[in-house]
Amino acid sequence: MRPILISAVLAAAAGGLGACASTGYDSYASACERDYQRNRAAATAAGAVIGGAAGAAVAKDDAAGAAIGAVAGGIIGNQLAKRDDPCGYGFGGYPVDPAYGYWDERRGRWVRR
Repeated sequence: MRPILISAVLAAAAGGLGACASTGYDSYASACERDYQRNRAAATAAGAVIGGAAGAAVAKDDAAGAAIGAVAGGIIGNQLAKRDDPCGYGFGGYPVDPAYGYWDERRGRWVRR
């Protein structure tokens, strides 16, 4: 009964943390960016739940093992869901970086440096 109670508490805590992480979206963020943030928060919460269950199963002290496992699982889930450029904008944001070139109005075409 005790492991089930601990798992339920961890699931509720992870769900609450996932909800906190997914609030505060920028009103100008694209749908891709909002989906990326939502998916990363879900991966963090899922990692915390799985890590908490694994920690409770492995450790002698269920509560401490579950807590350590939840923290480690949340960090691992967050880092696994991390992407450098999730929406394909390029690392410079909009293509104004010299590596991407620029639009030359005089020539009427894209110029790469």
